[in-house]
Amino acid sequence: MAPDPYIELLKKVISGHFHRENGMRINYLLNVAYGAQPFDLGKVLDIRSHASDALARIEADPDEASNYRERIFGFPYSMLGQKRLYNVEAALRIILHEKIPGDILEAGVWRGGACIFARMLLNHLAPDSDRLVWLCDSFEGLPPSEHEADKPHPFHLDLSLRCPLEQVRENFRLFGLDPDHKTRFVRGFFADTLPRLQTGGLSLLRADGDLYISTMDILENLYAQVVPGGFVIIDDYGALEPCRLATDEFRRRLGIRDPIRWIDWTGIYWRKGEAGG
Repeated sequence: MAPDPYIELLKKVISGHFHRENGMRINYLLNVAYGAQPFDLGKVLDIRSHASDALARIEADPDEASNYRERIFGFPYSMLGQKRLYNVEAALRIILHEKIPGDILEAGVWRGGACIFARMLLNHLAPDSDRLVWLCDSFEGLPPSEHEADKPHPFHLDLSLRCPLEQVRENFRLFGLDPDHKTRFVRGFFADTLPRLQTGGLSLLRADGDLYISTMDILENLYAQVVPGGFVIIDDYGALEPCRLATDEFRRRLGIRDPIRWIDWTGIYWRKGEAGG
């Protein structure tokens, strides 16, 4: 199947492809503010020439395995990278083709980019579908965690991981989407909101909780709602040991034998029931 130009452009916009230089500018200006570098207006205006090596590294890394500061300060709508965005597209195409029932849910949405992408894909590929897209997040960053595996990762202190609910809703509007149409927002820490959340069935569950406690909260409360043949996607399995530990422990406890497939350097997925698990 030939790539759909609309979807390919959408991926680039969602991932901040056209704003990479701005992230490098902000990173440079922060270094100036911290006293690490002198200010040079020429560098701000022509950062591409003055930081060509860094830009080359970013452009050679479409899966976003490095250069975190430059990427996040470009304020993309998502940090998924091209392969994880393609994974969402491929999963949705299979779900539609195989007529797998159920909604789409992401737990840990940051600026909402993956869910905007999913909503726009559904509108584009199946405009008559009544599937909902669910966004579950505190919209104020990650919770503090006392779990031993999480202690090396004080993500609750990272301001860059926080994005207010109204900003996420506004991001939907920027893409021409009504944030209240076929979309549901669930606000609060997972331990408080997910135990009582009933979706009616999920064809795709995307877990982006970073921490052990967050990943376990997602799986313990939502995995049972994933329908047979549905997709379970874990964003940080390769990047963060706490996420990997929680995922492996959950799969062992439930005896899940469905094969894990790697998406890129960090993301994985499996299909529920593929191996009878």
